[in-house]
Amino acid sequence: MTNDTIAAAPGRGGAFLSEGASRRAVGATTGATVGLIFGPSTILLFAFGAFVEPLSRTFGWSKPSILFAATIVSLMIMVISPVQGYLIDRFGARPTVLFSSVAFALGLAGMYFLSGNITAFYVMYALLPLLAIGLWPVSYLRVVSTWYDRRLGLAIGIANGGIGLGAALLPPLITFIILNGSVQWAYVSLGVIVALIVLPFNAFLLHEAPKAREAGQATAAASRASGDFKALVMTREFMVLAFAFFLLGFVNTGLVTNQISLLIDGGLTPQHAALVQATFGIAVLLGRFLTGVLLDYVSAKRLMSAVCVGGAAACLIYATGPAGALVFVSAILIGMVYGAEFDVLSYIIKRNFGLAVFGRAYGLIFAVFQLGAALGATLLPLSRANFQSYAPGLMIYAAALVASGLLFLVLKEKAATHA
Repeated sequence: MTNDTIAAAPGRGGAFLSEGASRRAVGATTGATVGLIFGPSTILLFAFGAFVEPLSRTFGWSKPSILFAATIVSLMIMVISPVQGYLIDRFGARPTVLFSSVAFALGLAGMYFLSGNITAFYVMYALLPLLAIGLWPVSYLRVVSTWYDRRLGLAIGIANGGIGLGAALLPPLITFIILNGSVQWAYVSLGVIVALIVLPFNAFLLHEAPKAREAGQATAAASRASGDFKALVMTREFMVLAFAFFLLGFVNTGLVTNQISLLIDGGLTPQHAALVQATFGIAVLLGRFLTGVLLDYVSAKRLMSAVCVGGAAACLIYATGPAGALVFVSAILIGMVYGAEFDVLSYIIKRNFGLAVFGRAYGLIFAVFQLGAALGATLLPLSRANFQSYAPGLMIYAAALVASGLLFLVLKEKAATHA
C-alpha cells in the first residue's frame, strides 16, 4: 500500500497531499497505532483478565474483588474523558500525549510496590487512568483525523487496530513475565515499554496536519453561528449517538473481563478458553481494520447496526451453552463489535460535528460509554451468583446490543467531502 493510497486527503483547492505531507500523515497514523497497542485501553482493560488469576494466587484476593478494579477504571474514564477532550481541543493532542506517556510509565513502574493491601490496589487503578489521561484513543484519533478526509475510515481503522493488536499480544506477554518473574514485574515491564517505545514514537511521529488549527478555528466560528457546544449536546442527533454508546458500554467491559470465566464455567479447559480469547483479540484487530475500510464505502450507521445484531447473536449463543466451533464464531462476532465501535464513533463525530469539537464530543460520549461499562461490568458475575448461570445476564446484553443497533439506524449521516 503506497503513501498516496493511504493519505488520500484533499488539501487546499482539493489537491491530494504532497509527498512530504503524505509521509507525515502515514507517520502520524503509525505513531497512533503503536501508542494504542501499549496504551491504557489495552493495559488497563483488554489485558486486565491476564492479571486476575495471578493476583488471586499471589495475594489471596477473591476474583470478584479483583474485578472491581475494572469498574473503578470505567468510572475514572467516565470522569476524565471530558477533561481529556477539553485539553486536546484547547492545547492540542501532541503535548497532552507526551506528558501522559511519561506519567503513565511512572505509574506502572510504581506498581512494583504492590502488596497484599487491596485498597492500595484500588487506589492505583483509580490513579493510572488519570496519569494516562492523554493516551486514551481520542487523542490519537484527533491527530489522525486532521490528515484525512476521503480515506478517513481506513486511517482510523489502522490506528484503532492498535487496540486489537494489543489485546492479542499483551496477555501472552504478561503471562510470560509473571511466570518468569512476578505480577509486580509485569506492571514494571509494561511501564518500561511505554517509556522506551510509546514515548519515542509519539515524540517523533505524532504531529497534527499544519492546517488543522486554522481549519478548527473556521469550524469553531461556524459552530458558534448556530450555537455553542452545550447546544450541540442537546441536539437529538448527539443524544441518540450518546445513548447508543451507553448501551454498547453496558455490554463492553462485562464481556471482555468475564469471557474466559464463562467459557471455563461452560466446560472449556483453561487452554481452550485462552485460545478463544486470542481469537477474540484477532477479531478485534481485523474488525478495526475492516470497519475502517468499509466506512469509506458504506453507511456508518448501517454497518454499526449490523455489527450490533451480530454481537447480540453471539451473546445468545453463549447463553445456550458455549460448545464446539460456535464459541469461536461468538468470539469473532463479539470482537467485531469491539473492532467497529470507536472507528464508527470517530468517523461520525468528524463528519457530523467537525474537528473543532472533536475532542469534547468524543470525550463526552466516551464518558457516557464508560458509565454504561461501570453499570454493566458486574452483571455477569451477579447473574452467575444469583442464578447459577451466566445466561440471564447474557440475554440482557443481547437486548442492549439490539437496542443500540436500532438507535444507530435513526441517526442522520453526513457524506464525505470530495474534491
